[in-house]
Formats: sequence, C-alpha cells, structure tokens
Amino acid sequence: MTTSACQNFLRKLREADQDLRGMAVSDLLNFLKEQTPQVGKDDGEQYSEALIKALQDAQSYVQNLAMECLGQLVSLISPNTTQAAIISICNRIQDAGKDAGKTALSVALRVVIGRIAEIPEDKGMLAHMATPIVKTLDATENLPTDVMVDIFGALFEVLAHAGAHLAADAEAVASVQKLLLKYISNESIPVRRRAIEALGKFVVNVPGERSDQALNTIFERYQNSNSENDRAILLRVLVTIIRQRPSRVENLVPVIVDTELKVTDDSERARRVVSLVAFETIVRHCPALIKQKRDEIYQVAVNALTYDPNYYDDELDKDEDDDDDGNVMETGSDEDLGEFGDEFDEEIYEDDEDDSWDVRLNGVKLVNTFIKSSMFTPDELVSKIGDKLIDRFREREDIVRAEILLSYATALDCLKARFGASSAADMEVEYKTPELLKTQAPRAVSALISAIKNYTKSTETKQLSFAIFSRLIAIDSTIIDASLSNISPLVTATLAADDTAGALKTASTSLVKTNLKLDALDFLLVFVGRKDLPDSAANFLLVIMDGIKKSVSSKTFQAPTTSLDVANSLVKLLRFSADHYGRDITPFSGWIHEMADLALLHAGGNDQALSKSSYVLLGTLMQQFGNTVDASVVDKSLAALTTWKQSANHNLDTIVALTAAVSKPTQLSETKVLAIAQKSLIQADSLLSKNYQATVAAGLGLINGLAEYGSDALSDLGEGILMHIIEVINGSPVSPPQLALQAFAKVCPYVREDTVKLIAQSLIKLLSAAIIYDNQSAVALGELFESVGRSFPDRVAQWSADIMSNWTNEYISFVDQRTAKDNAVIQVQFPSQMLTNAAKSILALYSGYFEAKGQPWSGEFLTKHIGTASTKSAADIGLTCLALRALGYASIRGVLPQDSDLVDQIRNLVSSKDDDMRSEAATAMGNYAGSHPEMLPELFEHAAAAPDGPTALGLFQAVKVAVDYVIGSKKDSAVASQMWPQIVQYVQNTQKSVADTIAQSLAVFAISFPKTYVQLLASSIDASGENIHAKIIFITAFRTLLADKQLSGTCEEQIKLVLPSVLSNIGDSDINIRRLSLLAMYTIIQTRPALIKDIVAAIQPGLFKQTSIDKSLIREIQMGPYKRQVDDGLETRKCAYQCVYMLVRNMHEQTNGDDVVDCVIRGIVDEQEIRVVVQQITSESVSKMTGSYAAHMEEISTAVEKVLKRKIQAKAVKQEIEKFEEEMRSTVAILIHLEPATKLPGCNTAKYTEMTSFASKETEGKISEHYRELMTIAASSGGNKSGN
Repeated sequence: MTTSACQNFLRKLREADQDLRGMAVSDLLNFLKEQTPQVGKDDGEQYSEALIKALQDAQSYVQNLAMECLGQLVSLISPNTTQAAIISICNRIQDAGKDAGKTALSVALRVVIGRIAEIPEDKGMLAHMATPIVKTLDATENLPTDVMVDIFGALFEVLAHAGAHLAADAEAVASVQKLLLKYISNESIPVRRRAIEALGKFVVNVPGERSDQALNTIFERYQNSNSENDRAILLRVLVTIIRQRPSRVENLVPVIVDTELKVTDDSERARRVVSLVAFETIVRHCPALIKQKRDEIYQVAVNALTYDPNYYDDELDKDEDDDDDGNVMETGSDEDLGEFGDEFDEEIYEDDEDDSWDVRLNGVKLVNTFIKSSMFTPDELVSKIGDKLIDRFREREDIVRAEILLSYATALDCLKARFGASSAADMEVEYKTPELLKTQAPRAVSALISAIKNYTKSTETKQLSFAIFSRLIAIDSTIIDASLSNISPLVTATLAADDTAGALKTASTSLVKTNLKLDALDFLLVFVGRKDLPDSAANFLLVIMDGIKKSVSSKTFQAPTTSLDVANSLVKLLRFSADHYGRDITPFSGWIHEMADLALLHAGGNDQALSKSSYVLLGTLMQQFGNTVDASVVDKSLAALTTWKQSANHNLDTIVALTAAVSKPTQLSETKVLAIAQKSLIQADSLLSKNYQATVAAGLGLINGLAEYGSDALSDLGEGILMHIIEVINGSPVSPPQLALQAFAKVCPYVREDTVKLIAQSLIKLLSAAIIYDNQSAVALGELFESVGRSFPDRVAQWSADIMSNWTNEYISFVDQRTAKDNAVIQVQFPSQMLTNAAKSILALYSGYFEAKGQPWSGEFLTKHIGTASTKSAADIGLTCLALRALGYASIRGVLPQDSDLVDQIRNLVSSKDDDMRSEAATAMGNYAGSHPEMLPELFEHAAAAPDGPTALGLFQAVKVAVDYVIGSKKDSAVASQMWPQIVQYVQNTQKSVADTIAQSLAVFAISFPKTYVQLLASSIDASGENIHAKIIFITAFRTLLADKQLSGTCEEQIKLVLPSVLSNIGDSDINIRRLSLLAMYTIIQTRPALIKDIVAAIQPGLFKQTSIDKSLIREIQMGPYKRQVDDGLETRKCAYQCVYMLVRNMHEQTNGDDVVDCVIRGIVDEQEIRVVVQQITSESVSKMTGSYAAHMEEISTAVEKVLKRKIQAKAVKQEIEKFEEEMRSTVAILIHLEPATKLPGCNTAKYTEMTSFASKETEGKISEHYRELMTIAASSGGNKSGN
C-alpha cells in the first residue's frame, strides 16, 4: 500500500501547471537523496511508473528532473521493480518511435542502466536487460540518431559490467550478436561508433561460442569485404578488441598487419587514419607479434607524418637558419627577434578546407608509440626517429606540431631512462648514442627556433621547446652549448614578458607547466645544474641573468620562488667553475649583490615558499661568496638567518639555511661564524628536545656544522649538547639517527675525558644493540667510534674490552637459549646485528687509535683473539667470531695486506665443527679474497677440491662472498671473465653435490653484467643436455636472478629475450628440472609479469599439462605390514598449481578461463596440498572468470561431491582424522567460492544446490560446522574470501 507522501507526489504530478509538476519532481529528488533505507515496494512501483510517464512531459525541464529522479530511485527499490521500470522505458521508446527524441526516455535508460552497473549484487539482473534493449533497437524503425546512441550506450554498460553473466543466456547472446553485427555498418557515424564499441565489449566480455563466432565473422568480413568503408568499420572493431583483450586476437594480428601494409599508403584519408590507429594499437599492445614488420610499419608512420597533399613549403626540408655547411647561424639581437614576444593563440587552428592533418596526427602518434615500445635501439631513436621528427618541427598545424615535439621529448625521456644514472661514457660502450645526439642537437634547436619564428602565436611550441632543451641537457649538460646564442633571445623575451599565461591545449601537460615563464625557469634550473661553465654558457647566463632577477618580482604563480631556486643553483655553479676551472666570475658580481638584496627583501615575508627560497639563497650566498660580498650584506644575511620567531616553519627554514652558510667548506670568514656560534648553538640545542623529526634533524645539522670550528665555537656548551645528543640516540625508536651519530663524533673531542668515560659504557651498550638500517648510519657509527679512539687513544683498549665483553655475554646467552631443552626457545636468532656493530666499533676505535699514535695499521689486536678449529668454549667462539667479522670489514676497507699465514689460519677455521665460527670464517675469507681478487681462482680451486661436507660448503660460501664484492659491488669485468668459465666448467664436470652458493654466484654475474651473462646462463641451461645435475644448478641460478628485487632495465630486457628458452624446460623429461622451471615461472609471474606477457599464451598449454597427475611417477613402498603409495610428482604438480594461482591473480586477462576451470576440477579431487592451492585459485578467479565457472558448474560440483562424500576409516588415528577434516574444510571453502558464478542466467546449478544443501545440513561429521564457520567469515569480510 502506498504511503501518504507517495500519494501526495502523484497528485502534484498530475497538475496542469508545469511549474507545480516541476516542483513535485524536484521535491521527490530531494527526498530520494536523503533516503538511506529502501523505498517500499508499492511506493517504488508508483514512483517509477509516474517518473517514467514524466519522461514524456511536455516540458523538457520536467523530463530532465524525472530522469535524475529515476537514476536516484534505482538504488532504493527492489531489483524486480527496477527491471519492470527498464522494460517500461523500452516499451515507451518503441511506442514513441521517431518521436522518442522529444522525450528523455533514452537518456533515462542509459542513466538507469549505468546506475545499476555500479551495484555489484545486480549483475544478473543487469544481464537480463540486454533482451529488452535489443528488442527496442531491433523492432523500432526511424529512431532518431541521438536516441539510438543512448540505447547503444546502455547496451555497452550491460556488456561491460555483466558480459560474463549474459553468457549463460544463449538466446540473449545470439540476439545481441545479431544486432551488433547489423549496426556496425549503420550510415550514422555516431550510431556506428557506439555499435563498434559495444561489439568490442561483446567479444571481450561475453565468453562462449557466440563471442568466438562474432570475432570470426568480423575477421572474415574484414578480409573479404570489397567495400573499404566496411573494412574500415570492421577494423575499428578489431582495434577495440585488441585494446581490451590482445590475447583474443593474437593469431589474427599478423594477418591484419599484412593486409593494412598493402593498402594504407594508397588509401583515402579516413581509411588511412583507421589503418594508422590500428597500427598504433598493435604496436602498443602486441609488440612481440610484429617485430619482423617493425620497419615496414614505421615507414607507414613516416609516410603519414609527411602527408600534406595541399601544401608545400620547400623550407621544411631545409632549415632557413642553417648555412651551407649545416652550421647553426646566429639569429641576431633581442630587437631582431620581436616574434619571441608575448603573443599567444586564442584557439587551436586547423585548416577547415584541408583535413590531411588528421593523417599526420595519427602518423606521429604511431611514431610516439614506437618510441615507447623499446623496439628501437638508442642509436635508432636518435638517427632513425629523431631525425624524421626534427624534419617536421615546422609542421603548419598546431595540434600536429605539438604532438611531434611531444614525441621528440618522449624519445629523449626514453634515452635517459634507458641508461638511468649511467654516464655518457657508459653509453658509448655499446652505442654511439651520445655522439649521434651531440650531432643532432644543434639541428634540433635550430628547427625549434625556426618553428617558433614561423608560428609566433603558438605558446605550446615555445613550452615544448623548453621541455626539449631541458631533456637534452639532462642527458648531456653541454649538448646545446653551441646553440645557446640562438636560445637566449627566446629566454630573455619570455622572462621579460609581463603576462605569459596560457596552458597547453594540444600536448601532454605532464611535460610542461601552465605558464610559459615557468617552463623557461624550469629549463634554466636544469641548465645551471651543470658543473662546468665554458664561454658559451657564461655568455648565455650574462644575457639572461637580468631576466632571472626580474622574475623574482613577477606576479606569475611560482615564478618568484623558481627564480630564486635558479639563482641558488647558479651561485653554486659560479663558485664551482671559479674554483675548479679558473672561470672569471667578476662580471656576475653585481648580479650576486642584487640577488642578495632581493633575498633579504623577501626573507621572513608572508609567502612561506618565497621566504624559504630566500633563506636558502642567503645561506648559499654566504657559503659561496661570504668573503667577497659587501660586509653589510654578510651582516644583514647572518642577522636574518639568526632571527628566530614563534613560527616553527620559519625557524626550521632559517636553521637549515644557516647550516649551509657555516658548514665547511664555506667562504664565510671564521670570525663571522664564531660571532654567531654561541647564539646559534643554544638555539640548535633547544631543538633537540622537540618531537618533530625534521626540527631535531635541523638542530643536529647545525651542531654538526658549528662543531667543525672546535672549542672556539662550542666553548662550554659541548658537555650539555653531548648529553642531549645521547638522549636523541637513546630516544630513537629504530635506528640511531645518522646526524646524531655524526654530531656525537664531532662534539666528543671537545669535552672532558671524564664526561666521555661517564657515558661510554651506556653508549657502548646502546649502540652495540642498535639496529642500523642504512649504510649512511653505519658509516656515521664508525666515524663516531673513530673520533672517540682518535680523541682518547689511551682509553681504546678498555673500551674495546668493554665492547668485546658485551658481545661475549650476548653470544653466551644466545648459545644457552639455542641449546636449551625447552623447544620454545631453540629457534632463537643469531645476534648478527650486534656482532656487526661490535666489529665495526672496535675497528673504528683502533683506526682512530693508530691515527692518534701515528702508527701503521695492524690487525694484531684482532688476530690474537682468533681461536682454532677445535675451540669449544662459547666465550672463545664468540671472541673468534668477533675477530673474524672485524677482519672481514678491515679487508673490505683495504687496510689488510696479503698475509699467507693469516689466510691459512682463517681457512683452517672454515673446517671448524662449530657452525657459527665456520660461517664467520667463510665470510672473512671471502672478504679477504674480495679485497685481493687475484686470490679468487685459487680459493675456488680449494673449494672444488675439498671433499663433500662442511669444509667445502664453507669455502664455496667464501667464494660467494668474494664474488659479491668483486663482481657484484666492484663490477670487475676482468675477474668475471676469468671466473665464469672456471665455475661453469666445475658445474658441468663435477660428480659431487654442488653448493647452492654456486648458483647464487652465477646469478651475481648475470645481475652485474646482464648483456654478457644472462645469455650465457641461458645457453648453459640449453647446453647441459642430459646432464641433469648441471642443468639443475643453472636453472637455480636463473631463478635466483629472477628473484632479485633491484634488477636493472637492461637486465630485464635480457631476461625477456631468453625466457622462452628457459621456460620451455617445464616440459623437460626430468621431474626436478620441471619443478625448478615452474618455480622460475612462478617468480617471474609474481614479480615481473610484464616480462612474460608476450609469451604467456604460448606457455600456458605446457603449464596446465603439469597440473595433471602423472601415474608413472606414483610408486608403492612397503612400510612394515602396510603398503603406501608415494607420488614423486606431487611437488612439481603443486608448483604448477601455484603458477596457475599467480596467473589468475596477476595476469587473468591473458589466462584461458576454461583451462583454469579444468585444472580446478582436477585439483579438487587431488591431494590436500593441491586442494589448498585450488582453494586460493577459486577465491581469486571466480569473480574474474565467472562465465567459465558457470559453464562447468555441474562438473565442478560433481568433483566437490566426490570429496565431501568420502568416509574416514573407523580405525583412523588422530593424524588421519586431522588431515581428513582439512580436506573437508578446503572443499567446503571452494564450494562457497563458486557462489557468484551460480548467479549467471542459464547456469546449471542443480548439483551445486544439492551440495550446498548437503554441506549445510550434514550431521555425521564436521562438514556443516565448517560450512557455517566459512560462511560467517565470508559475510564478515564482505566478499568471497572464505577462510583462505
């Protein structure tokens, strides 16, 4: 029964006055927005019926309000009411026919369907709506174009969000397929476009035979059609499918490419654009499939890029700014270049009478995609692509020119990313890229300047030019120096302009700012980040430095702050060039003073960002020119930097800037520093008690800087500061702050020895137990103890003894726990961090000691603590471990000379029966050999000759440590080339078991020199042939390589090349090889799925084959009076299932759903270890592959039945009972996971319903208990994660 509110609304909606009707719908809209519970059934039906009628109201604003109301209402009414409303709308559209465009019916249909698509629970009902939508389009003649577009939009939403559910309704699928194939040739372009989009979604999202038929029909018609227009339409459908699901059309792509290559260049404009879009999509999504056609497709792009049949400018082929020798000519003074002034386009211009620009635009987009695809080498990016783009910099259409410049900038980004932090010299090892780019850069600059002069109103051309300049010098700081005289007028004019507003309209705004002036300043910021200052660069800066100064007063957002940042970097550059290259910087003196005055003016102002940059500049000016600027400027600057306020941010800014000013090396006189030292130290000391980490860090930084001036600065403040530093160290929740350790080291020499003695013991205890997370803090800890040893050498022996005592006590406690009878404490962890701290601290103490005493470094204080292989006392073993760890660190520091006696002594300890001592000896031996790499081959020979056992393992561990250091850290290619064949030959020929460290060492070669050793490692796998022993080691090494978390881009590229070969071993005849290969596959899918994307379809059949039980691997063994079957293939099969799980988790779009379901069915009735993984697979994949699961629901449910209806033996022991219950619980969880697939229309749920009923009501065992528990978990998690 309807409520009074509903009746009141209905009454108002029948009013003749249009305003009253509008107010009624508006009131209802507000009411519905406030509703949180569902609207009652009767009210919902009445509201929806009335609103649908209002969609045809005579007044359009009433229609629009009614449409919005319906969109709000669908989330508050029942699915049945919603379904009835949609059917009613469709019927009304049919009745209205050609007049449907006068109503809001079609728009409302699209809105309502869109809202339903947002509700996860309504996917089944959404799928049912395909039938009335199709009927509306199929049965109604003369529908207006905009109405059909809306209806196709609604159908698109159904296919996008409920395609898998629709698959179960064969009749609906057939009608949708028929309709879409009909309308993709519709004469209306908007309708045709929407039909194409919907057909793409149909093929991608609706699994089953009809989808395959549709794809085959599309492709056949594409191949056989005599109409280029029809072929273009069909190609658009294929492109849509490639974008969304490349794997569906992998076998079709080569044919499409060959077909389009034959016709593209000769096609008319519109058809040619479609071809170019297709090529761009294929290169982006299927690069591996068109490698052989790369150059042909690229030539298509180049031809399109130069396609301009209605216009010819011979100057496009010859830059007017080049002389006969190809050298860049001077362009003259600023006055001669008025075209660089402040003029901008009001809109993008395209020639209305010439649409050939569309071909060129898509041509450059195809080139851009090639750039990002990594299909071209760095050299080719420059010479093959870069040259072609530069030729078109003067493109006459703004939108095309912007894309061309953007593509060139993208190519430069790719070059920089390809080599990372590598230098140009590193690049030249394998490529000529730097030389090619240096040759090309002047031509690029000249072409850009010419384009700017030709199209003076194009703001984006100027913006992207600055972006290109920045990227060029980011690769090589000197690369555009020869062209700076051409660039300076552009920079000067841009900085001088009062208003440079104007965001890009056509190119990616990720490359540029919203203001041309900011782009110019960003370019300068990159430019002044260089180290050298040749004449050309100095002259350029002299020309534009006045513009930098004026920009500080600019009203452009961020321009003043950025100008000060540019000035800050320029000041550093000037000092560096003067000190290291003898550059005369006196011409900049006036500018330096002017910038100081501007910084003083803005420091402490209301604009916090500008104030901060001002303080930073003042600090830099004092540091770099404190001895040359006027004394008054120095005094004013130091006064500003030592003026503190109540504002924490202000004080933080001043402290950081002051630290830069006073920290050595600085040009600020010591007298000036000491004059402010006491005041500044008191302020810095007060910051150490603050809770804000940045504030404490700022205080420590200033203390570090001023402590370098010794007792003159610290005076009597040192004692108190030191105690506060200790409090900071003690209060750190994790690793001691690096700055605190450094400050302690610097203040320590200037306090009384009694103070240090007072805190030494607590400091030793604190730092010996501290966890050091980063190398910088570890270095700071060493500097601290080295400073203590240097300052108080007579106390070193005692403090060293204290450190050793602390460590020994800790080690004895560890041994006692490890050997205790109580199993709960046997798994105690070795105190490695404490040993590291103790070893480094002792080493640092004695380094300071030897420096203070003026004695050569000696390791005798360590070697006297080294025991023998037979040492048994825990205390002696602990001291030996400490001495060995310290000797290893000393070796890495290069302070240990070659000593054969010491080598023999350590090598003997590698044979120790004590695991800890043997491990430390192996590490020490490895570090020692690493510091003397000529020892490495001999060390490996010793390891290879040692008999199987702990000694051999220890020596191979030493080899691994040495390889890590020499090849992994030092990147010694000579040692690598010497050691690789030695190790490989040993692996191939030895009859002994091979230590895992050998595989780990081989991986280090590949990680450090990927271009050489990744391929060699893969070749070694192939060359092993029947040598199973060797192949196992090489595959293990490859898997170790894959597991590395910091692989370089180059390494990943090399791995991608050899993956097909390596992973082919999942079909090897040896079970162990198959298992290791599957583990390698698992690692790559888990951590770097992009590397396997191109071959995942090819390797899936072999993977799924490994999920089947191999009966030849099942054997029977006798266990007393009983016989038991042992499945030697179980572990390998489990690895295969784990790979399937990782596939559906990370690459479900590339995974065949039917194959996944087949292996799930097999896995349900397999061993429990497999069933647990199947439980994970179903949890992850049912929602992603709903159609496949629905299509096989009866088979899956039958497999579940086989497990759930098993009976346990009456005489089963406890272990068997527990295993049985685990099997039941996992199977019930799988059953619950299947539930979403049963909601699909047409899904055969009879067996599933039977098994659900059985699981919920079973009384003989614990199945119903498991069912209730897992259902509760699923409900509480709000999803389908039952008990994983």
